[in-house]
Order: sequence, then C-alpha cells, then structure tokens
Amino acid sequence: MGTEKTPVLWTTGAPGSGKSTTAWGLYRRVLEAGGSVAYIDIDQLGLIGPPPGGGEASHAIKAANLLRVLKILRDRGARQLVVSGVVDPENGVERDLEGDFDLTLVRLTCDHDELRSRFLGRGSPAGALPDLFEIVEAYERTGFGEAMDTTGQRPEETVDALFRRCLVEKGEVSPPDAVEPQPGPVTVVTGPTAVGKSTAAYSALRDLWAREMPVAYADLAQFGFANPGPDPAVEAANLAAVWRGYREAGARRLIVVAREFLPEHRQVFKEVTVVHLDAEDPALTERVRRRAEGESALLAGDELRGAPPGVRDRVAARAIAEAARARASGGDRVVLDTSGQEAAETAAALLALLHR
Repeated sequence: MGTEKTPVLWTTGAPGSGKSTTAWGLYRRVLEAGGSVAYIDIDQLGLIGPPPGGGEASHAIKAANLLRVLKILRDRGARQLVVSGVVDPENGVERDLEGDFDLTLVRLTCDHDELRSRFLGRGSPAGALPDLFEIVEAYERTGFGEAMDTTGQRPEETVDALFRRCLVEKGEVSPPDAVEPQPGPVTVVTGPTAVGKSTAAYSALRDLWAREMPVAYADLAQFGFANPGPDPAVEAANLAAVWRGYREAGARRLIVVAREFLPEHRQVFKEVTVVHLDAEDPALTERVRRRAEGESALLAGDELRGAPPGVRDRVAARAIAEAARARASGGDRVVLDTSGQEAAETAAALLALLHR
C-alpha cells in the first residue's frame, strides 16, 4: 500500500442534518463501484455509562476508539474509510487522526426551517429543538470542517456531490492481527433477525446505567461494514479494540448484541455468557412487520425500515430459518423464549439474568 495515507471522509453536523444517511450512502456507492471501503458510525464507539453527559469526556472516548478501529480497517486493506457522527464542537477532530489519515471533514448544514422539519420527521421530540439549535450555533461559531449546504437536496443528491471525492480502488485483504483474549464479564445477547435482542439489551443497559453501574454496549453488526465482507475476523478485532477502550474509560462490564456469536467472536473474551432470545414463528413474523413499520431505532444497514410486503416476507422466512438452526445447534448458552412477550417483559427477563 505504500506510504500514502488512507483517505477518510467524515460527515458531521447537527442531529437531523443527514450525516449518517449521507455516509451510509457513500459507503454503498463505493462498494457498488467495486472499491475496498469500510464505514463506521462514531456514535457506536461511545456507548459506555453511566453516560458522562456529553462534552469532552464523551468525545475523547469516541475519538480514541475511532482511531483504533480505523487502523484495523486500514491495515486489513480498506482503501477508503467513511465515518459519520458528531465532532467535539470546541476542539474538533483529534490530531492523532489527522496525522495518520488523509482526513476530509464535511459539515452538513441546511436552513433552520428545513433542519427543524428533518429533526421532527425522524421522530425526535419537539422539546429537544432548543438543544438542537444550540449545537448548530456551536458548529457555526467554531466552523470545523468544510460546510456543505444541503438545503432543498434529496439525500441521494448529497451523496452524488460527495461521491466524486471518494477513492474507488480495490485493496489487498490482509487478516487482522490475532486478538488477545480480553477480560470480562461479558454478556452476549444473540437471536434471529427481529427477535428483539437490541431493544431488550439496550433497555437493560439503561437500567444498569441508572443504577450507576459502569457498563458498555456493542452492536457487533455495526463493526462489520467492510468490503469485501462480511468478515468475522474484522468484527472480532474491532470488538476487542473498542472493549479495550471502554475498559480504559472505566467500564467493568460489556453487553454485546449479535445475530450469531461465532468462534472468531468468542475468542475475543476470556469469560463470556451467551443469552439467546428465541420466539415462535408467528411472533417473529409479527416483529418483522413492526420493524418494517418503524417500531425500533434506525441503525446503519437496517433492511426492514419501510420495506414493502415482499421484502418483509423474505426477511420473516429467513428469521424463522435462523431460529430453527439455532434450536438445532444447541451450545453453551441460556435460552429465553420470548414468544408472547412484550419488549419490556423480555428486557426485564434479560436484566434478571444479568443481575444473577
């Protein structure tokens, strides 16, 4: 790969400005064009609590973990890296990142009326609008990054405008370095598509935070956006790096959500408990429908939000098959049958296991 720095295109901006949608669109465009590319949402690298309340502490945790993950993806062979998420409005991007990579920081903006509409349109509460515009003012005051006005633009138009600044190039795929097993305790929540594992795990996490317990959270799927892929070895390397960062920041326990917990993932930890959420076929079909209608939080790679009936049927069939395979495979794990449960009941059952 020579001595040239790997390009990083980072979209930032206020909530609702379109930074995640744009970055995900860029990742997909480079991938479809045949480029070796990886994507990371920096918000997935700071899920540690009790939350430090934002500000410098939260930004420092995310920035340190981002640098770890970007180095893993670069060394694995990614030729273009795409990042989305907020930057510290007072201090900007960490200098270590600028020193190791060819960074382009793009701050997406739009007029206040449109930002208000976008913010409320994604389900954010009207009561948060004053905080939203306080963030806007901070970004405008400090002026980090290259401002890009997206007023009146469709998301695909913003992606088109930035795609020409991405590197579309194949890269040699190198396996990540061997992972040193990390200490626990670690609880991994698995289960078929749409069974409700993320909802239950995050609800349990918030309860632990409310009790002032220093716990971190990782969604394994969010560490695997690297082309060519999927690559469990990359997911494992990223998971190990982020957990090291969380431990340095004071976390004493980790909750991981994963559709499957493979041998490559298991070797990351010295001590791990797997809790598998199961559900009967009708329950899975109904939960797929709810996901498609926007019941859960929207994350990168979500294939169900707004999906038409044909796609829902295919995903439901896949979820049912995943559940059947898991039942047949057995393994060292605790199984929770969530059929007939509401999300709060599943979260309570998971929380009871975590306490035990």
